[in-house]
Amino acid sequence: MNRSGLPLFLAILLLFTTFSIAQNPLVTNQFTADPTARVFNGKIYIYPSHDVPCGEGQGFIGFCMPDYHVFSSENLTDWQDHGVILSHNTVPWVEPDSYRMWAPDCVFTNGKYYYYFPAEAPEKINGKGRRIGVAIADKPEGPFTPEPNFMAGIYGIDPNVFMAKDGKAYIYWADSRVIYGAQLKPNMLELATLPIPIKIKGIGNGKFIEGPFVFERNGQYYLTFPYIPETTEQLVYSLGANPLGPYDYKGVIMKESPIKCYTNHQSIVDYNGQSYLFYHHNDLSPKFDKNRSIMADSLFFNPDGTIQEVIPSLRGVGISRAESQIQVDRYSSKSEEGVSVSFVDSLNTFKGWKVKLNEKDSWISYNKVDFSKAGLKKVVINEKSAAGSNFEIRCGGLNGPVLAKVSVEKSTEWKQSEVKLEKYLTGVHDLFIVSTRQTAVELDWLMFK
Repeated sequence: MNRSGLPLFLAILLLFTTFSIAQNPLVTNQFTADPTARVFNGKIYIYPSHDVPCGEGQGFIGFCMPDYHVFSSENLTDWQDHGVILSHNTVPWVEPDSYRMWAPDCVFTNGKYYYYFPAEAPEKINGKGRRIGVAIADKPEGPFTPEPNFMAGIYGIDPNVFMAKDGKAYIYWADSRVIYGAQLKPNMLELATLPIPIKIKGIGNGKFIEGPFVFERNGQYYLTFPYIPETTEQLVYSLGANPLGPYDYKGVIMKESPIKCYTNHQSIVDYNGQSYLFYHHNDLSPKFDKNRSIMADSLFFNPDGTIQEVIPSLRGVGISRAESQIQVDRYSSKSEEGVSVSFVDSLNTFKGWKVKLNEKDSWISYNKVDFSKAGLKKVVINEKSAAGSNFEIRCGGLNGPVLAKVSVEKSTEWKQSEVKLEKYLTGVHDLFIVSTRQTAVELDWLMFK
């Protein structure tokens, strides 16, 4: 067995897994958090932290984070896990088995990829052991080679590096409820200026600030960060005329988690003409918010440069292929009544969710399904209904053309039924699943063949 508790052969198999998912959470076979998204070589790369369940005496107040993975995608649907970049037992200066590998970042310059990560050092200075290290690679997925020691002059967590248009590089981090910043030397390994606390005017008397992420748009600098006004973290932002501030607080990007995840952590990236917010909630662990999962939703700017609030969605981003398993429980919208969602297996949440249509005319919609593959003539549904039921799959709207009429036999066990399509599709379409009988039906996934 390895540290995660998986058999070794299964752990190796999972290292380089490519999985197709266009819903939230983006990763469902492990817990992930603190996603920094970057665009390299025409792909999106996500550099998250990695939550695992704590053993006795491990980690920090329930957070256990032993290593880092990296994930990539060209289409926001097919995500590849490139495996472990670093762990708390492979970096020379990190305290072994500390389980405190917090939120990272990665940038490209000087022909290399520089990976910045916080961790716990065994040697404490003024009681502080949280330091920031750098690892370097020739490719965005690694392999990364860590520097033998941490960066001098930085105490804290959540490093973020901003590459300005004039070629200067800046690093930001959080410590003791303050965001700090400094300019980096061209070698990207040392500070060129003394650290300064970043002034954020108008923020109010909140309880906590961490996780800075800075970007520039149309000549304005955006400093985004998690902020606790009362009990849990919001994602908020401020605007400034200079990378090191001062900044003016502007407002909320995303409100507190609807399922009360205490933390959140963000990055914002433009990809193929659209802006996206990457963040985390604890959807796969609703009873324990120290095991989190990365998410993504589209983000939009107003004409004056301010950011529109992002409402976290189940559907997420990316286009689902019709011939892949479509997790309809990650719906785009639903009827006001008659729809409920729960885990398929409450003891193994990595199996995902199921959706239940409880009454006649209850419905869900699932947007952006790609039918470009030729010859799709049937639909397969994983379903069950204790009393038997019926539903229809419609295209384009509640009153759109019927693709399939499905009759569900009585069963308390999951079964797969196969139904011939009444209409063949090409292109990208929205699907609507509508109950046509008063008895309840449960749906796990569907796919076309």
